[in-house]
Amino acid sequence: MALADPEKLIATLRSHEAEAEWFEFKKDTFNPEDVGQYISALANSAMLEDKRHSYLIFGITNNGHDIIGTNVRVRTEKIGGELFEHWITRFLSPKINLAFESCTIDGKRIEIICIEPAYDRPVKFRNIAYVRIQSIKKRLEEFPERERTLWNLTSRYSFEDGIAASHLSKEEIFARFHCKRFAAAIYGPNMSDENILYSLVADGMLIDNLQGGYDISNLFAIAAARNLHEFRTISHKAPRIITYKGNDRLHGIDDEIGQTGYVITFPKLLDIVLDKISGKEIFVHGIRKRERFYPEEAVREFIANALIHQDLTAVGSRPTIEIFKDKIEITNPGETLIDPDRLIDAPAKSRNEKLADLMRRAGLCEQRGSGIDRALWAIEAAVQAPPLFQRVEGSTVVTMFRATEFGAMSKEDRVRACYQHASLRKLRNDPMSNSTLRTRLGLAKTQSSQASNVIGDTIDAGLIKPLDPNQGHRVARYLPYWA
Repeated sequence: MALADPEKLIATLRSHEAEAEWFEFKKDTFNPEDVGQYISALANSAMLEDKRHSYLIFGITNNGHDIIGTNVRVRTEKIGGELFEHWITRFLSPKINLAFESCTIDGKRIEIICIEPAYDRPVKFRNIAYVRIQSIKKRLEEFPERERTLWNLTSRYSFEDGIAASHLSKEEIFARFHCKRFAAAIYGPNMSDENILYSLVADGMLIDNLQGGYDISNLFAIAAARNLHEFRTISHKAPRIITYKGNDRLHGIDDEIGQTGYVITFPKLLDIVLDKISGKEIFVHGIRKRERFYPEEAVREFIANALIHQDLTAVGSRPTIEIFKDKIEITNPGETLIDPDRLIDAPAKSRNEKLADLMRRAGLCEQRGSGIDRALWAIEAAVQAPPLFQRVEGSTVVTMFRATEFGAMSKEDRVRACYQHASLRKLRNDPMSNSTLRTRLGLAKTQSSQASNVIGDTIDAGLIKPLDPNQGHRVARYLPYWA
């Protein structure tokens, strides 16, 4: 969190007509108790003002913002023999990032404490939270509306809001990120460089650091970086595609790891996967097409979900697509926030709301809450084995199966297909029947007894129930257990 250009920062802050609630000028007095309270107040006010940092500066007057210099030396100040920077951390809750900087302007020394707010709760000093009201330091508890607002803001903080790179110039931003392609996908074509920067700052993806440069949010980096591996916070989030020769992991054919931001690379990523799961060329109504072993709509949605809903804070794991002869496994770090059996009907939950919104705005995935449904309807239309959703050791795994014939499905596959079909029909207010299940499983009308057996097995598994306990066999309808 070191300052890139302290003199530029001082000039920017002095240009304000008066102190803001997120920075304070002091003359030449260092009282550790007072400074501790100011750190709490400035950290909390920075969060309220949507600032990434706040500043306590010694050597400048409040009125007039004149540079007078200071004898304060924050790094070497001691309290009872203990350095201030160690002492202060014992009384701040939670622990926050502080940087102690100094510079000389016109031969006069300036001391700066750069304060990063806490993103999970208000900052307290000696168990008391403070806040700035205009230029005055007050206890936060005296202003309940601000306290409620602060708690709401801290509860909404996410990894996406963190910083991937600091103090980049305009030229560096355009060199290290696909700014024009990103802007065309999100905002529209033919934007000028200045309008692109303005829009990125307005959306919080770039942050003016008040020192002549910009800080880059994790959200923008993971969406538009030319090389994800250049950024420590997201270097392990580039998607990986592994292709195997058979039905297990014994013999790999190739292993590819991406490097470009998700909004830019997703179409290419999807094309690579679709190419690997395509078969021979066929003619449909005189048009040459390649046979697909899996519905494109389902593949698209499950890969998009893996990118969007992963735990971005998980270290040492990345979204991975493994292609076997008989299946595809799509794995993302972080267990699904929803019970796997309820992914069809439960309200959508996402760890990464802003990333999800970007992907939707770019047209790369379905609208909120509709993706899984559409994927499952596509699989049903292809009369394919149902996908399997699992939580596995801190990850979420979606397995798509190539099998299409009823005879090739296991009993577990058939029961899962029946449950998913009943859930989809319930969402359309048209409950499942023997007839609709036969269509789903690719069974003929003469095979109604086989469909009945699957329905019975699914009832025994506790996954579906009769619409009416007294219903007749010919008109029987069924609901998922949660309906």
